[in-house]
Amino acid sequence: MRHGGFRTLSSRGFAACPAGRSCGLVNERLAPLRRGAGPTLMRARYLIVLTACFSLAASAGAKAQGAPAPRPLEALRAEIDRVDGEMLALLTARAGIVAEVGAGKATSGGPVFRPGRQAALLRRLVERNAGPQTAQTQTPQTQTAQTLVQVWTAIIAGSILQQKSDFRVAVAGDADQALLAQSFFGAAIPQSRFAQSAEALDALVAGRADAAVLPSAGSWWLDLPQGLRIVAGAPLLRPADAPPQALIVTRSEADPSGADLVLVRLSGTPPAGGTVLARAGADALVALPAARALPPGATPLGLMAEPLSPKP
Repeated sequence: MRHGGFRTLSSRGFAACPAGRSCGLVNERLAPLRRGAGPTLMRARYLIVLTACFSLAASAGAKAQGAPAPRPLEALRAEIDRVDGEMLALLTARAGIVAEVGAGKATSGGPVFRPGRQAALLRRLVERNAGPQTAQTQTPQTQTAQTLVQVWTAIIAGSILQQKSDFRVAVAGDADQALLAQSFFGAAIPQSRFAQSAEALDALVAGRADAAVLPSAGSWWLDLPQGLRIVAGAPLLRPADAPPQALIVTRSEADPSGADLVLVRLSGTPPAGGTVLARAGADALVALPAARALPPGATPLGLMAEPLSPKP
C-alpha cells in the first residue's frame, strides 16, 4: 500500500528495492520497526533505509560496469597497425592537397614557408589535445604538446620540401643553434652552418638560403639588410614569459598567426608591456603586442607568433 507517495511494507512484509526487486535490506531493517509505527514515522524510516539501498545499488552497478578486461596484446598490436594504415592514407591525401597548393603558389609566387600559418596550426592542435586521461598514463600535458609539435613539424617540413625541394636554412652559431633550427623546421630541412650571423644573412640575401636562424642575443638586428624581416622565434613551444633563443629571418613579410608580437628597434626605455630580447648600446630589440600602437621612434623589424605555452 502507499502513504503519501511512499511505498511501505506490503502485507507480506516486502518493500520495493531501487534495483526493482524485493530488497532483503529493506525487509531486515524495517520489519522490526513497523509494528506500532504510524504512517508518518514509517515513511521517514523507509526513506532512510531507501537512501542506503540506493547507495548499495549504485555501488554494485559501478562494479558491474567497471573497466573491461584488457584485450590481448596481439589484438592491440593489430589495432595499432590498422590505425597506422589509416594515418598513412590520410598523409597521402594531405600530400595530394599540398601538391595543388604548390601549383597555385608556383603561379602566384607565394612563399612556401608561412610561419604564421604554421604557428596557428600548432596552437590549434595543442589547444585541442587533452593528453592521456587514464590513471595508468599520467603524462604531463607539456610532454604531450612537445610530441605533438614534433610530429606536425615533420609533416610541415615534408610539405615545404614537396613544394620546393631545394629549401634550405642558414644557421649562425654553434651546435645548439643548429638544434633550435632543427626543432623549428624539422630534421628533413637541410642546413648551411655559419660561424657569424652576417654570413648567414649574406647567404639569405644572395638566395643561397630560404631562411636564416640567428641568435636572439646578438646585435645583427642593428643592421638588418633591406628586404629581410624577422618572422618567428624558436623554440615555438616555450613558457609564455620565456624569450626566444633564436630568431628566424626571411625575405618576405610574416603572415599573422592570430596571436602575435611586433619586433621593433628602439632607443631609450622600452614601453610598459614590451619585452627586451637583446641590447646593443643604447638600442634594444623589443617585442610588443601586435595590437598596440608603436611607440615614437620605433623601427619595425618584423612579426612573430606568441609562444605556445600549454597549460600544465
